[in-house]
This record gives sequence, C-alpha cells and structure tokens, in this order.
Amino acid sequence: MFGERLKQARKLSGLTQEELGELVSVEKMTISKYEAGKISPSSSTLISLSRALHVDIDYFFRETSVVLASTPQFRLANPKEKLPKKEEKQIIARTQELLEKYLEIMSIMDIPDEMVDYSDLKWDVKDFHEDIEALAFEVRKKWNLGLDPIDNLMSTAEDNGFKIMLVDGPDNFEAVTFPHESIGTVIVLRKNAPKERQRFSLAHELGHYFVNRGWCDAEMAANRFAAALLAPMQMLVKDTGVHRTDFTKEELLLLREKYGMSVFALLVRMESLKIIDEKTKKKLMKADKEKRWSVRSNGEAYLHTEEPKRVELLVRRAVSEGIISASKGRELLGEKISFTSLSGEVA
Repeated sequence: MFGERLKQARKLSGLTQEELGELVSVEKMTISKYEAGKISPSSSTLISLSRALHVDIDYFFRETSVVLASTPQFRLANPKEKLPKKEEKQIIARTQELLEKYLEIMSIMDIPDEMVDYSDLKWDVKDFHEDIEALAFEVRKKWNLGLDPIDNLMSTAEDNGFKIMLVDGPDNFEAVTFPHESIGTVIVLRKNAPKERQRFSLAHELGHYFVNRGWCDAEMAANRFAAALLAPMQMLVKDTGVHRTDFTKEELLLLREKYGMSVFALLVRMESLKIIDEKTKKKLMKADKEKRWSVRSNGEAYLHTEEPKRVELLVRRAVSEGIISASKGRELLGEKISFTSLSGEVA
C-alpha cells in the first residue's frame, strides 16, 4: 500500500524519482525500492517525504480505492497538440486523489452513489442538425431544465449522475473523461480556466457521452451538442430574432452572460442556426478580436466562475453535524478553509 501511495503522491507533485530523492536526500534507486514495496523508509525519511510531497503522513497509508484508465483521450485547445506523458500522469493522479476523497465522504455520510441510466438517450446521429438538436432537448427534458439557461452546469451534471472534477493543468488542457464501471462517468476540467471555456468543455464532453456519432465527425457532433445544450434554439431565436446582420457589443455581452458561452461560441451557434450568415459572423469576430470586447480582467474572471459543489456541501454538513472534525474536513477538501457555526465559532 505505501509504495503505491508514494508513487501517486510523487506523480501528483510532478516529480521524477530522482528529483524526489534529491529533496529527501536519498538515491533514486531507494525511491524506486520504496515504490516497489521492497524496502520501507525510516521515520525521519517518511516525514521528509510527507513535507516534500505536501501530503499528510496518513496519506501514505490510506487504501487506494480508485483505478482510472491509463490511456484516456485528453482534449486540448489545439487538437493537433499532445500533452507530455508527465503532465497526463499528473492529471490522472490528481483526479484519482479527488475521487478517493469523494468516495470517502460519501461513505462517511452513508450515501449510496447511484448511477443514472441513460441508455434511452444514447442516440445514433443520422441527421447532423436535427438529431443533435433533438438529443440536447431530450437531455434538458430528462434533467427538468426546460429552455432556461443553465445557471451552474457543473452542479447540474453532478445532480444527474456525473462526477465533475477540477484539476490544475497546463493552459492548453481542456478536459478528459474517464468511464468507470462502478462509479459512473468522471469528467475532468482545467481548474481556473475561464467560466465560458469550462462550461463549453463540460458540455462538449457530455456530447461525447450521449452522441452515438454514426457517420458524423465526433468533435463536430460534440460541439453541436454543447451549443444546443447551453443555448437552445427556441430561446436563442427568441432573444436575437430570426435573422440579423449586426449586433452591438453590449448585446453580445448580455447574451454571453445569459447563456454562459463565449462570444466566439455564440457567433458560431448563431451561424449554425442561420440567425447570421458567415460574412456577419466573421465581421463580428474580427471586431471582438481587435477591440477585445469580451476580454475580462483577472478580477472579473474570478467573479464569473463555476465549481462542482457536492463534495464541499457534504463535508461542511459532516463538520456541522459533528460527524467529522474540522481538520478532517480540511483534509478532504484539500484547502485551508474555515468552518463557522451560526454561533460564531470558527474551527
């Protein structure tokens, strides 16, 4: 157990065996033997490993309960690029750690992790436009969303059986999905990415889940599904009108806020619905790029974020009910946070 946990913590930190050895003053071969379970570290070395890897000592002795696919499809901003193997392994290790904490709090709270049956929504796409629009509508119907904008797509997906995780990753990393037989589908997004980018990436991954693509291009189908899920045709046409030749900056930004989509994605969506033609789309994209209408400051970007809430809500509930200690809560959330009761007591 210790060797596997040490290896996972090292991958989480993005260190090689040699780099970790230098930090704790042992040889690379010694780290290799620790990870293989051939030898055990001394108490002082164990403390050094804990400090170097920024984990509690208890971490090394917690049972590994989740094994993820080692060859998932990572989606990047540029589809022609590939992540270095080291960064792929870091993302997998970070996801595994978050999932273990998720399963631990579910077990502590004695909440069954029920999987949702979506077999009736795994459609074969024959007509690229009509079938995908109809599929997105049926998913919204199953989730009781109507045609209104989705306030928090991450929480909505969580409430409907998907596991949503945010992890640190390079700027070109968008998302990755891990199918899992016992815990369902796990969708991982880049932490601190712009809200609209995260939402579209999540909707895109949901598109890959629902669309049995048949003859059509998988990425195109997922993009179409994402746009249809976030901005239903009936509602968008109601907001914009059937046909347009121009938009003001303010109108586009209002639409961005309403639907939680980038100006770029909205313009592509409007062209696909023939609200605007290609010439108008290119004109508006050029104006946005040159005048930087839709670029937020760092402060504004911080105010426009989404996060999955299920684990934090369960941990805070467990602390408030005295089921776990505040220190255990901080361990599960992996953050330096406070727990304040209504009486004003801070733990």
